Amino acid sequence: MLSREFLMERNYCCGHGCKMCPYIPKHQKGNENMTRKYKSQIGTIPKIVNDFQPKTDNQKLFFQKISDFNNQLILCHGIAGTGKTYVSIYKALQDVLRRGTGYDKIIIINPTVDVGNEDKLGYLPGELQQKIQQYNESTFTILNKIIGKARANKMIQDDTIEIGVLNFLRGVNLENCYVILDEAQNVSPMQIKTIMTRISQNCKMIIQGDMSQCDKYKTNGVTNYEKSGFYDVWFRLKGVEGVEHMAFNREDCIRHPLVKRILKTYEDEHEITL
Repeated sequence: MLSREFLMERNYCCGHGCKMCPYIPKHQKGNENMTRKYKSQIGTIPKIVNDFQPKTDNQKLFFQKISDFNNQLILCHGIAGTGKTYVSIYKALQDVLRRGTGYDKIIIINPTVDVGNEDKLGYLPGELQQKIQQYNESTFTILNKIIGKARANKMIQDDTIEIGVLNFLRGVNLENCYVILDEAQNVSPMQIKTIMTRISQNCKMIIQGDMSQCDKYKTNGVTNYEKSGFYDVWFRLKGVEGVEHMAFNREDCIRHPLVKRILKTYEDEHEITL
């Protein structure tokens, strides 16, 4: 059962008949009208460092799709700069840091594919954690931005946050946790199937990627998108209960305006519409 604290912090009614629903009238999806009694208690609920303020309508929609507890698996496609990784990590942190959500861990996975079609983790210098950090610099940056470096480091040290690579996912117990698979365009159909079928009790999985940045399945500079596990699963799971799809578009890019203009020049050649 979801706690009242969790439902209050979500700031809108999910419409699924929650027993502890604090909104009036109850059980009306999207309703943000909270009773005065509960509204006065919001300030006492532990918050993460920075509040989430969506910069686009699709960021808000993505956040809501992750928040819906009926969506156990969310597939998200979007070009770089749309904020998909920031939103998914933010929501995972929000639920893990709250009481009563049932989530106690975040697992963030990134395929070990370097630009140039090579799995190079074994050839990088340094210990395993140093190698993993090289492939997840953007993840560490997002964590530090949301909850601060000290808090992020503590959560990593006590295994509340586990950052790894696809090769080392075997043996991980996917219960009571968020799993975020980033850069999924570089994962094979068999790998992505293996990951999805490890979903267990109270596990929410977010698989996200950008087919225009598919580095692994190239022959003579031409990408064979159909070989990507992300491409395959996007269409395979259409209409499956418990699975939600989210697609960002070029207008959702929140980087410098020049980046948008640069991406526009590649539109016909590289953009993949799912």
